[in-house]
Amino acid sequence: MPTLQVCLQWTAVVFNTFTLLIGSLAALAGVYELLYKLDEGSADHIDADKIMQLAMAGSLILAAVIGCSGAFLGSIKVLAVHLVLLVLLIGAHVYRLAHYNESKHVDATEEFVMGVWMKELVRPGAMHQVERRYECCGDKGFSDYTSLSMRVPQSCFHTKDGVHALYPYAEGCMTAVKRAHLNIYRSERWAHGGLIGYEIVGIILGITLCCQLTTKTRRYAY
Repeated sequence: MPTLQVCLQWTAVVFNTFTLLIGSLAALAGVYELLYKLDEGSADHIDADKIMQLAMAGSLILAAVIGCSGAFLGSIKVLAVHLVLLVLLIGAHVYRLAHYNESKHVDATEEFVMGVWMKELVRPGAMHQVERRYECCGDKGFSDYTSLSMRVPQSCFHTKDGVHALYPYAEGCMTAVKRAHLNIYRSERWAHGGLIGYEIVGIILGITLCCQLTTKTRRYAY
């Protein structure tokens, strides 16, 4: 019959395996978002928050690897490093939540869309990637093109099997991009809150395992 220590060790291994998966998915999501921003021509819109997001994902992966190693080896010192990393990650999540600002995010998105639209006026085609991805047209709508005697680009039309729709997208990219980016921003807020709770569970599990290992060490010492 397995002892309490063995049960705790394998529970910690399974927990940290899931943590490794979560960290890997978070890292992939961050890289995917960065690549999309570069593809949209919005490299200037990449801020420190995205870099911090990738750093936190990397730290979560590192914490998971160290936690698995510590639990498998039954090493209190390795588990202590794992716990420190989890505490630091919780601090990073709290920092992100404390600096959550939808208005600032919306302003940055508006600046980005307006910048791409101004490029479109100088170099036609700059808006195409944004229009295809968000299924929108122009800045405020397709009338932005017609009012300037510009041809409405094909990126403004829904395409299926190579056939273009008769009418362009009615929604402007300013509205569509703001809505999409704001939904992502709000989802990230909930993700940070959920990860705080998840990491607290990891800390409790790690402390419990450390106490069990310490008790066993003292028992052998006697």
